[in-house]
Amino acid sequence: MSRILTATLSLLLVLAFGSVSMADNAAQEAKLKVKNLAKGAKTVKIADKALEGAEEVDLFQAIADDQIEVGVIQGAMKGGKVFVKNKTDKPLSVRMPKAFGTRPVMGQNFGGGQLMGGGGMNGMGGMGGFQNVPPEAVTAVKYQSVCLEYGKPEPNANMAYEICPINEVTNKAEVIFVVENLGNVDLRSAQFAAWHLNSGTPIEKLASETVLHANGVTTTNFSKQEVHQGLQLIQMAKAAAAKAAVPAENTSEATSSAY
Repeated sequence: MSRILTATLSLLLVLAFGSVSMADNAAQEAKLKVKNLAKGAKTVKIADKALEGAEEVDLFQAIADDQIEVGVIQGAMKGGKVFVKNKTDKPLSVRMPKAFGTRPVMGQNFGGGQLMGGGGMNGMGGMGGFQNVPPEAVTAVKYQSVCLEYGKPEPNANMAYEICPINEVTNKAEVIFVVENLGNVDLRSAQFAAWHLNSGTPIEKLASETVLHANGVTTTNFSKQEVHQGLQLIQMAKAAAAKAAVPAENTSEATSSAY
């Protein structure tokens, strides 16, 4: 009996270490891919319209169709860069989503989510518009982001991340509204709102949370102004989500949204 148990445990250990090794390799490959993309990337701004003569493609559909290669560097909680390589011999205008997510590549002892925005732990962001990429070239765009999961480790550029549709990291309309409007609001206030709306962190906890600085001084993590603006954003997000949930036939006389 003991021999069978020993053999079983040995097999489980082999399978476990094998899984860790494969996951580790996936993370290393992802980091190498982004490093190579970054070498020849030209940083550009999101364009309001597609490039004349270029094929218009959706970001995630173009990835699935193998027209583009995409990598992301999540530099910190507040944002990073998205790299897009055009794998075709024709110019592409890549339609960027208003909000998207970033998440750690499998195998890393790290959790979280982040929203990116117009300006990603699981992540997200709001951009919209087009990323125009010449044939066989790489362009990069900067994005803003907020962390979705309160209490998770802060992201850093040494970790490997991947981009994903926003509904793979949150299905909450209020949170998506916040992410889509990151370019229009104070980022710290948006972080306050995102932690409350997505993680359910009590407002009182967020408002009273303190930070100990290197000089020994302790301050609140969010200023009174950031808390005030965060509360306003929470109410706006809830109102926008409620309005979006109303059937179309009942919205003909509704007022326009805040943004």
